[in-house]
Amino acid sequence: MPSKKPKFHTRICDVLDIEYPIIQAGMGGFSDPPLVIAVSEAGGLGTLGGAVYEPDTLDQAIREIRKGTSKPFAIDLLLPDSLKDMEGVSKEGLMTYIPENYFDYLKELRKRFDVPDDYHSNRGGALWTMEGTRQLLQVCLDNKVPVIAAGLGRLGWVMPECKKRGIKTIGIGANVKMALKHVEDQVDVIVAQGYDAGGHTGNIGTLSVVPQIVDAVKPIPVAAAGGIADGRGLVAALALGAEGVWCGSMFLLSPEATFTEGQRDRVIAATERDAVITKAISGKTLRQLRTPFTEVWDKGPLPPLGWPFHNLLTLDIVDYAYEHKDQKKYDAILVTPCSQATRLLNKRRTSKQIIDDMIKGAIEDLDKGIPGRAQWK
Repeated sequence: MPSKKPKFHTRICDVLDIEYPIIQAGMGGFSDPPLVIAVSEAGGLGTLGGAVYEPDTLDQAIREIRKGTSKPFAIDLLLPDSLKDMEGVSKEGLMTYIPENYFDYLKELRKRFDVPDDYHSNRGGALWTMEGTRQLLQVCLDNKVPVIAAGLGRLGWVMPECKKRGIKTIGIGANVKMALKHVEDQVDVIVAQGYDAGGHTGNIGTLSVVPQIVDAVKPIPVAAAGGIADGRGLVAALALGAEGVWCGSMFLLSPEATFTEGQRDRVIAATERDAVITKAISGKTLRQLRTPFTEVWDKGPLPPLGWPFHNLLTLDIVDYAYEHKDQKKYDAILVTPCSQATRLLNKRRTSKQIIDDMIKGAIEDLDKGIPGRAQWK
C-alpha cells in the first residue's frame, strides 16, 4: 500500500491550484516540456522557459505539456521595458546598433572558441522584438495556459486579457520598487528574488529583500527566490513572510532538465565562489558558473553591451556551442546558471525526489529541528 503523501499547504497553493508551494523557475533554454511535466506531476508548478521559443514551437510545447500532465503549469516570458523602446525594430535592425569594434572582437572570439566563420545561428527574433513577444503572449492567451510569469519586466498591458481568460499571473521583483509595479498590475503572485539567485538577478540579498517585499505588497502572496535549495530554505522563506518558493538551480540537476552531464558535474563540484555575476551572455546581470567565455568579457578589452545587443552579438558562439555540446571544448563554455547555494546542489535527483525531499525536510525542521534549537513556551 503506497504511503500517504505529506500535506504542506499555503495560500499560494490555493491561488495556483497546486499541491505544494514550490514553483520551478522558468529558465529559458533549460526548462522545457519534460521538466515542466515532471514538476507539475510531483505537486509543484512546472514553468516553461518560453522566451527562447518561437510562436509555432511555443504552441507545440504547450500541447506537449498538456499531453504529459493535466495539472497546472506556467509559461515564463521576458518583457523588459527596452522592448517598448525598440518597437518596430527587427532582429536585423537591432544588429545595426552594435559598434563596429565589437564585431572585430567577435571575430577574435570566434577563432578562440573554434566557431566557423560561415556559421550563423538560425534562431528567430521573438525573444528580442516587441512584435515577437506579442506573438508569444498571444499563443499563451489562445491556449489559455493556466499561469503566465514575467521573468523580466511586467505584465501590465496584457493583464486585462489574462483576467478575461482566467489566467493566473506571476511577477518577479528584485526590489520593492519593481514589486509595487506588479501590485499596480494586479498580478496574483509576486516573486521576491534575492541576489543569491542563479540566472538573471538583482543586487539585494534574499534574506533582506523578501521581508521588505512581503510587507510592501500585502495582501498579495509572495514566493521567495534566491539560493533556496532544500527544506530549510522553504521554512526560512515562510519565516520571512513568504508563502512559497521559486526555485531553479536545484532542478537543473534532474534528468528532466535540458542540461548536459558536464554541466551537472560542474554544478556539483562548484563552491559558492564559482557562481559569479556576469553580463557576458545577455548584457544583463546573470549568475552562472564561471567559464572561459564569461572571462573574455568580464576581463576582456571591451565591456559587455546592454540587452538585447550583447545577446545578439554573442548568439553565434552560444548557439554553436549548444549544437556541439557533445564535444568537451564546447560543453565547457555552455551557459550554466547556478545560485550561490552551490554546496547544497550536490547530487542528481529526479524532480519528484527534489520536491519530496524539500517537503520532507521542511516538515522535519518545523516539527523537530526548530523546536530542538529554540524554546518559546
